[in-house]
Amino acid sequence: MRKKLVLIAAAAVLCLSGCSEEKRAGKSTTEKVDEFANDAKDSLGDNVSLPSESVTKAVSDTWIVSGTDEIYVLNEDGTGTKDGSPFTFECGFDDENNITLRIIMDDTEEEALYALSTDITGYGIDLTSLDGGEDLRFLPEDLEFLDLDDGRAAGLLGEWADASGNRYLFDDDGKVTIKSAGGDTEGTFSVVADEKGKLFFRIVVEGGSLEYEYTLNEDATKMDLVSPGTDVVHSWTKD
Repeated sequence: MRKKLVLIAAAAVLCLSGCSEEKRAGKSTTEKVDEFANDAKDSLGDNVSLPSESVTKAVSDTWIVSGTDEIYVLNEDGTGTKDGSPFTFECGFDDENNITLRIIMDDTEEEALYALSTDITGYGIDLTSLDGGEDLRFLPEDLEFLDLDDGRAAGLLGEWADASGNRYLFDDDGKVTIKSAGGDTEGTFSVVADEKGKLFFRIVVEGGSLEYEYTLNEDATKMDLVSPGTDVVHSWTKD
């Protein structure tokens, strides 16, 4: 699920020219965008997915609405439920540079249209209403977000160095500074635990994010990290 969210950003870069500062609904360009991708299959092969399909896959999961007990389930076939009530949904793009999600409730045919973007943690999705409704934030149901004073996350705070000489300064306000030969990069980070108790952190900077599963030694001076989906172990040391 965590890697799926990258597709939202990738679709935005591929299909849209930028981000609107003021979110509002525009004329749909989904069909044109998908036609462009469909034409590209001739040269890139059948493994190319339509952008709207990629976004649908990216958001297909079980989500908790931040600050509430509401649960949304979105399936890859475009069906879903809100607290058990069924709906259909479709993902697309409009000419106001929005990646869009339209939800239509089965029982009332009530519609809601949102602009999608990844949230500040990199794990959730911000849904900005495009039709005068309430803005929502979706957080993954299967992740526990840890406060930085939680014993499982507190050891991450401080300054770390990797084998290449890059340095990472994690502050207790959720901000991170990456120091490299090319200069400093500012960003934010969040720490989560999955259902099995494994710990992950994600660094979010302008233009992308970086995630690791991590384990700390007893005195939190050495950290082993693995990127999800790989088996290569990196080691960082704390000053």
